[in-house]
Amino acid sequence: MANVWKDPNVVIKDSIAKANAWREFVGHFPRADRSRFVAQGSTDGKNVTEEIFFKEAPGSLQSVFGSDKKYWSAKMKKALGLEDKRSGDIGGFPYQLAPLGSKVSLAIPAVPFDGKAQSLKKIFDAPIQIYVTPEQYFTTKFREIFEKTKLRHMSAVESKRWLGGPGMKHWPQQLNFAVFCTTQGCGVSREIFDSGMDLPPQIRAFYKFHVYFMVTRILYQLGGIQSMSALPGDPPFNQYNNHYNIASYKRICSEFGIAPLSDFRFTHGENHGLGSVYVYASGATKTDYQYPGWNKFSDEGGKGIKGNLIYYIEPGAASDAQADWFAPNTANGLTQAGLSRINQSIEAFVYCILGAQVNVRSSILGSGGRAREAQSEFLVLMEDAIRQPDLAASVQRYQLAVDQAKVRLNLAVAPMAWLMPAQMIINTASTIGYNKLKQAVSGMKLGVNNEVNPETKKAGLKLMAGGPSKLNPPNSNPSNPIHKVATAESGKSALTETRQAQPTAQKIEPKAPDKTPQHEINKTAVIVGVVGLSALLFTAWR
Repeated sequence: MANVWKDPNVVIKDSIAKANAWREFVGHFPRADRSRFVAQGSTDGKNVTEEIFFKEAPGSLQSVFGSDKKYWSAKMKKALGLEDKRSGDIGGFPYQLAPLGSKVSLAIPAVPFDGKAQSLKKIFDAPIQIYVTPEQYFTTKFREIFEKTKLRHMSAVESKRWLGGPGMKHWPQQLNFAVFCTTQGCGVSREIFDSGMDLPPQIRAFYKFHVYFMVTRILYQLGGIQSMSALPGDPPFNQYNNHYNIASYKRICSEFGIAPLSDFRFTHGENHGLGSVYVYASGATKTDYQYPGWNKFSDEGGKGIKGNLIYYIEPGAASDAQADWFAPNTANGLTQAGLSRINQSIEAFVYCILGAQVNVRSSILGSGGRAREAQSEFLVLMEDAIRQPDLAASVQRYQLAVDQAKVRLNLAVAPMAWLMPAQMIINTASTIGYNKLKQAVSGMKLGVNNEVNPETKKAGLKLMAGGPSKLNPPNSNPSNPIHKVATAESGKSALTETRQAQPTAQKIEPKAPDKTPQHEINKTAVIVGVVGLSALLFTAWR
């Protein structure tokens, strides 16, 4: 086997594999000390693979991507740059949630196709816990979007178009791209939103929301100014030719530092990811035929009588979950684009939870009818926020929800990002002093910061039971679509609110004099008249 390494073809393949291995390594660990690592290749005579190892000790090597990180030694973590204190970090945040000091090359896919990737569908197609306080949450179900990713190719035209190179017309590539931007592009790894590091449940739940919310928002933004994007289940949805706007795609690529010609196809498996060739012989029969080759589709000359007709080509089961390989298992910090997108998710998350309670005038926690209404309203507001990516309006919605619900901003989920309320239950006591938007700054830590906004006071006025009136959005022009959901029934609710508010108002405000009945007015007039006449006669008599 040693002679194989003298084969010029093997040498060339090994050189390419080694360069790719180091590129992937640097993409995941930009602060690593490369002198502490070595690349070693292996070959079966045809294919060559290269793996990066940590030089643990003389004669002892530890695989980087082929080992579980929970068994990594302190020396290895330090060599990878995972325990170094970074300049500019905000104390109290783990390195995974600290901003990257410089731009890094993003590996595509985030996890090598022959590596192990955890299931996104298992997370996001299941009920999701939405934490309203550090300990309390409600459970809801997001729309299923990790669907329809296996393509069955029925013609040569379609098959060759897929094989022709990177493209974004196919739905699976669009989903892979959105997942990549939201996770790898933001610096948000599975250990943050899934498992792998010790995080408060409330914060981990927020990052799960971020992943789903931002994936769907990026898919929406791909539709361009006409917003013609479609998800599985929408009437215009097309697995093979799903609409997207090229200019919008390039703009998002520029935001995340992605080359527009990057390949977001799942290229693992038979025929470079296209799939296995199936022929018809008393039923669909899977083969190991290569395509293109002697076997052909009918639109390129294949005939059953010749025995070379292809029934269809279809990838294996792994393509059902291909987006999994575009979300990194580990990360080294948040990107600049990631911090911006996380801010957008914070604005939407807080707005949807508080806005739902303000609109329904009920707590969102519990299993009662009103709580269920608030939980349904949460999903309505979330879908509306996905389709309203205007940044100025997003901040206004966030500010408005905080003002209306009167909550305390004290929860830090990322440095230099908006603070969130740790307690997102609407406050029925009018308060002053903590409704100004704030960011996580130096001296704060991940989680609740109770020293923020300590001097809050209750005003003398209490609002009606159940919370304030329906949330009226900024710029309440009826033609403005930004807050159609929040204002849909404002007219209808006004009379109800007035009737509900009257008993409370009577307890707080001085009682206004009632109107005097007409017969009392007449009685008073007669008495005044008699007194006046008596006085006149008395004066004349004198």
